[in-house]
Amino acid sequence: MSIPAVAAKVAGENANYAEQWANVAEDYQALNERVSAVAAKLNTTKSDLDDVRSKLEHYGLTPTVGLLLRHKKEQLDAWQGNGSVTLFVTEELGRARQKQLEVEMVRYNGADASGQTTEILAEAGLDAASVQSMVLASQVRALLDQRREWLAALQQGYHDYQRKLAELDSTTTELAKLTREYRTLIDRHVTWIRSGDPIRIDDLRNLGAGLGALFDFRRSSDLGYSIKRKWQANAIAGIGLLVSIVLFLLMRWRTKSWLVDIGSRKRMREATADTRKLAAGVLTTFVALAFPGVLYVLARWLGTGVVSESTLHASSGLYAASLVALMVEVPRQLLRKHGYMEKHVAVELPHRERATAFLTLVGFGLVWAAYVITLMNLVEHGMWRDSVSRFGLMAAMLMVALTAHLTFRPTGGFLEPWIAKFGGSVIHRVRFIIYLAGIGFPLAMLVLAALGYGYTSTELIRRAIITLVSVMVAATLWSGVKIVSANIWQMLTGTMPSPQYDEYGRINTGSSSGSQVSGVLGEHFLELKHHLAFLCQCGLVVGAIVAFGSLWIDVFPNVRMGNPVVWTVQDTVTQSSVDASGQTITSSVMESTPVTALHLLLAAATLFVAFQLAKLLPALFDALVLQRVSFDEGMEHFFLVLGRVLLFGVGCLVACKWVGVRWQTIQWLAVGLTIGLGFGLQDMVRNLFGGLVVLFEKPARLGDLITVGRVTGRVAAQKFRTTVLSDDEGREVIIPNKNFVSEDVVNWMGAGRLNVIPIEVAVSRDERPADLCRTLQELVIAQPDVLLAPAPQATLVCVGQASQRIEVRAWIEEGQDPARFRDGLLKIVSKFLREHELLAAVQPTQPLMREATEDEMLSGNFRSRSSRTRKRSA
Repeated sequence: MSIPAVAAKVAGENANYAEQWANVAEDYQALNERVSAVAAKLNTTKSDLDDVRSKLEHYGLTPTVGLLLRHKKEQLDAWQGNGSVTLFVTEELGRARQKQLEVEMVRYNGADASGQTTEILAEAGLDAASVQSMVLASQVRALLDQRREWLAALQQGYHDYQRKLAELDSTTTELAKLTREYRTLIDRHVTWIRSGDPIRIDDLRNLGAGLGALFDFRRSSDLGYSIKRKWQANAIAGIGLLVSIVLFLLMRWRTKSWLVDIGSRKRMREATADTRKLAAGVLTTFVALAFPGVLYVLARWLGTGVVSESTLHASSGLYAASLVALMVEVPRQLLRKHGYMEKHVAVELPHRERATAFLTLVGFGLVWAAYVITLMNLVEHGMWRDSVSRFGLMAAMLMVALTAHLTFRPTGGFLEPWIAKFGGSVIHRVRFIIYLAGIGFPLAMLVLAALGYGYTSTELIRRAIITLVSVMVAATLWSGVKIVSANIWQMLTGTMPSPQYDEYGRINTGSSSGSQVSGVLGEHFLELKHHLAFLCQCGLVVGAIVAFGSLWIDVFPNVRMGNPVVWTVQDTVTQSSVDASGQTITSSVMESTPVTALHLLLAAATLFVAFQLAKLLPALFDALVLQRVSFDEGMEHFFLVLGRVLLFGVGCLVACKWVGVRWQTIQWLAVGLTIGLGFGLQDMVRNLFGGLVVLFEKPARLGDLITVGRVTGRVAAQKFRTTVLSDDEGREVIIPNKNFVSEDVVNWMGAGRLNVIPIEVAVSRDERPADLCRTLQELVIAQPDVLLAPAPQATLVCVGQASQRIEVRAWIEEGQDPARFRDGLLKIVSKFLREHELLAAVQPTQPLMREATEDEMLSGNFRSRSSRTRKRSA
């Protein structure tokens, strides 16, 4: 390479860096203007929002304020482009970081000008130390010094550009949040404001111009160009859209084939009727979601990312079409051939196939009408405003009224047999009210549209469709929910019915909800199941009321007056912002949160549910845990107390959250109460901890003769706070459990003065365990040599499918043969039960017994042991 070429190459690269810096400066200036515009729009939106709120509070919803809200709504609709800003920030941030990385990776960056000059000349085949290259070396060195400055300026420029992009992103996000809040306020008050003039003859004349605008090729070409831009800007999102559409269609095809084949394939043929009904309900819902899901993902793709006016209009139209398609698809799939109603509902609907064909035709027309009406409502301006959209809405409402007439006619209606069978006698008698509501709602929307309340009618229709679809889907899945709940309950409680077989194989009983548990335990489980079902149903009803209330409350703004603000709560919210130097500044702002009457009701409902669950906890613990795991009395009692405290504590925390009680507000009160309780209830706390020692360490068992301090007696009961002793005179002495920790305890049972005689018998499940335990206890008391203090005890050990085991414990004086006495007592009890036809065929193995050795008697460590499982006192 020649000498001039070396310097020219270095100078040319410097020129490229200078040009790149100029481009960065130009982009920064344009971005700064864009940030200023967004910030100005943000400030304008804030001032407009505050102005609208003040006008609403001062003047109310007057016609003038209504027109102002209409204008602001149209202005907000014109600002739909925040997705483009987000995509722009993402792309530009990635490009700026890539360019900055390239600048940092420049090999000859001028950091070591002398050394890099030598390397450059060596690459060109020149000697930097020669006299001929000294002038060239000085030129290259000077150019490298300039390059260092240009690269530093570039790095700073890219850093500033990225910081400005972050500022644009944060400002845009805040603007989007404020816009949503603004739109919510407007939608809440603008519903009943007239959106246009009443219908006139001129609207018919403008209908042709409106149809021409619908089929305008320029709008179609603009939509095609916008879609092309979206694909080029983010091809991954476009590919994801195509994949989503294919997945929805595959899901529809597959689930539809499963739905039609229910009962014909081997697996579903062997299933019960409830299982088939559950599968049919779920598959019907999935099939109904397919086509609306395709329209929804297409609308979402058009409305996000790089958007234009045409794509936003098309997106809104597709959203409306997907909602109407869902309203049509759910009943159509329920009525289809081999569908849910035909195969899994025991009712014969006349003309079902004809109704399915009619619904298919009408549904296609309604979906297309929803798209056209929504699109033209956004497109129409000028002399033919509200022509196509208004007449299209009126025609669609006439079609809906006709469909409701054919469906809900009091005599000869399509759904009359279904209402007569599942609606009950009351609903069947007042079915004409359902008919009037079915045809009255679309006709009322037609009248509203004719009077100029187009926005009102579309909002009411949208909420009515959501409500109707939710009710139909819930009705479809409700039987499945009950079946699943019953099977989960049976699986948790261990009461799953065992399959039945004949000489040909398994018998399909048609239902898997029947429980095999009978007797007292079955009644206990049934009562507990009813309590839980009642709580769950109350929760579902409250959830449905809250959901539908939140959906419809904005339609009637004055309804909010029935939910007054009781008080407000001041919360400290931490906010982060970026200053001009790029540093993050954290500040605390006080925000007011209103607590309304609805919050008080929710808090009361939360406490009620927590109290009911805490009340049902022992039964739940018995049904779900103790049937599988054996606990002693201490562990069982401990878990019950701990569970109740946790359940009610969580309920109290949630209720405090509803009413606005914060920890910062009550922490000093809690500290004071803790200190006061510590001094005032210290004896109770000691008793509780002493109860833990008694229940877990078990220094004495039931029937042991013990001395605690100066009190001597037999252990009659052990509780969490106290222990009950019975003395020789028949008195019961209640000893606080703290005495077991603070005083000397002598267990005389270890000295061999008494022997415990445990026996176990298996009895039938025809009698209540409490009655059997009481009868056996009286029988054992009547036997000679059995001590009355401690009194004999009979407890339920466990419950099986065909029998229940009861343990009887009696105490005798020392000196008798415990094994021989136990055999005699067992014969007496068995004979008594056999005479009353209560003795089971299979008897359990008797608990192990052993005599105390001399060393154990002297050391006081002897205690009768039994291999019993968990016992529950009868």
